[in-house]
Amino acid sequence: MLRYKRHVQSFTEAEIAEKLKVAEAMRGEGKRVYEIARVLGVTDTTYYNWLKRAEKPTRSGDAELRRLRRENAQLKRAVKSLAGLAGSPSGVA
Repeated sequence: MLRYKRHVQSFTEAEIAEKLKVAEAMRGEGKRVYEIARVLGVTDTTYYNWLKRAEKPTRSGDAELRRLRRENAQLKRAVKSLAGLAGSPSGVA
């Protein structure tokens, strides 16, 4: 019994981003998904998975959001303490 190995091609994130830009331009021209996938050299399913992954926020985005929230909380505390100093008589807290 013969067994064939499937050639699985993997793309870097930069390559995927470039291919998605090309795909976006093709969608603007009114091309269908199967035509776009054929030009990109991938299956329809792969193309849809790339789109889904591109729309989903990444883990690094989550980390950035947490960092910004911590920074915002620190700034709010600083503003609150400065507002307390400004409201006290003769600037003594």
